[in-house]
Amino acid sequence: MTDTTIKTPSWVQALDKYKASKPIEDVAAELGLKPEDIVMLVSNENPTGMSEKVKEAVAKAALSLNRYPDADSYHLQKAIARKYGVPQNWVVLGNGSSELLGLTAQMVLSEGTTAIYPQYSFSLYPMVAKLCGAKTVEVPATDDFNADLQAILDAIDSTTRLIFLTNPNNPTGTYLAENDILHFLDQVPPHILVFFDEAYVEFLEPALQCDSLEMVRRFPNVMIARTFSKAYGLAGARVGYAIAQPGILEMLNRVRHPFNVNDLSQIAALAALEDQDFVKRTLEVNRKGLEYLSKQFDELGLQYMGLHANFITVKVGPADQIIDFLMKNGVIVRRMASYHLPEWIRVTVGTPSQNQKFIELLKRALKEFGDKQ
Repeated sequence: MTDTTIKTPSWVQALDKYKASKPIEDVAAELGLKPEDIVMLVSNENPTGMSEKVKEAVAKAALSLNRYPDADSYHLQKAIARKYGVPQNWVVLGNGSSELLGLTAQMVLSEGTTAIYPQYSFSLYPMVAKLCGAKTVEVPATDDFNADLQAILDAIDSTTRLIFLTNPNNPTGTYLAENDILHFLDQVPPHILVFFDEAYVEFLEPALQCDSLEMVRRFPNVMIARTFSKAYGLAGARVGYAIAQPGILEMLNRVRHPFNVNDLSQIAALAALEDQDFVKRTLEVNRKGLEYLSKQFDELGLQYMGLHANFITVKVGPADQIIDFLMKNGVIVRRMASYHLPEWIRVTVGTPSQNQKFIELLKRALKEFGDKQ
């Protein structure tokens, strides 16, 4: 193979490819196992599957794929606006919320500007910022692995244009309290866009959820983004949405690609939105799973981070050996070494049987490798 002579910007050359988990069929083939014997607790997907209403709606819609999708996802946009009580032009759809954070970066960042994000945040934040030629500032977290809002304020300078925050956060499972967020937003200069990634907000206990819609109404520089990938069980459909005031979304729509959400995904999301009973069942499975896993970790004397999403990040010691052991036995979890947490793993909350299998194997792994730290 001949090396390309195509010239790319230095900031593109410096980027690393995002490393996603492999499809379950590929993992099974590599391990010599059957796909049905693999327990995927790696990507925070919904272990209960997806709504039956979604399956029925998509099956019907599949007969009309010769037509382009609605370029603005009008009907889904309208349904989301109705659900949250905002004008329809306050909503924009994306190919997953990850596309929306990338479009937001394109909208406000360029060479000579800066994006700020907390330590232990979604790895895509610095990637999309650097892709725009911007600089990034990672602000150290608090001692309990949460975002340090005061330190973020202190990091703002004349080049700052974008701040990424996740609530609740991945991979720490921590959350930001409403009063702290409001105090923070009162001090952020109005020309700086604050992007709240709320991919896991449905899993946060209702008493702890902040009124982020009111924040959008009060602060014209705030955008919130949510997804159908987690609680709604549509990770494969790639549907996310952002809510912000029209001044922001008018600009974002100028960089958004036409037909960015395909027809099947729009219809699947509409059906999912209408099946709130499925979401309630998902949240109940998740709540019981968090209780079970945290109790098991307590009995094992393992330290773990917040319990406010659909995963737990837990300190196991020799993580590489334990992860490999789990994988060979058909349970896949997330390594945390890229977050400079080499002794930690992140495990998605699964079904009761999946959680039990994970704990049984973890106990065996800790017994075999735990004294070799």
